Amino acid sequence: MKIEEHEQAYEEHLSHINKAIEEGLEENQRNAGYNVSQGAVELFAIYLHKLRLLQDSGDQLDHRIFKNKNLIEKRIPPDFPNKKKILELMRNIEMDRNIICYGKRKPLEKIEELIEIFQELRKIINFNLKNLKGGQKPEDGKK
Repeated sequence: MKIEEHEQAYEEHLSHINKAIEEGLEENQRNAGYNVSQGAVELFAIYLHKLRLLQDSGDQLDHRIFKNKNLIEKRIPPDFPNKKKILELMRNIEMDRNIICYGKRKPLEKIEELIEIFQELRKIINFNLKNLKGGQKPEDGKK
């Protein structure tokens, strides 16, 4: 996908996350879990594009790779700013994705924790993008 497509998808996911927050996370946990996961992947793809580590027609990033160390080594560039922390946050999001998206309702705190991890990821990536020479961060939306 081209960077513009990732940016559009990211904005959609942010919009859905904000809507889930406004309407109540307990009632919208599956929506929140899905959009946090996919939004994180889109933001990460934007970051790699801006770092010129992902080509315009480059590989699609699948959210499941972040749970598997071998897949990470095969599919993710070997080095970029804050790699260790970013991949840790991506892994944490993915480990909670299925717990929140499927099965019985989870406590509000668990859903809020997932949102907080996403916000931390956004903060790190957006800070790095802002500090790239000529780089522009993606729009942040409300939350």
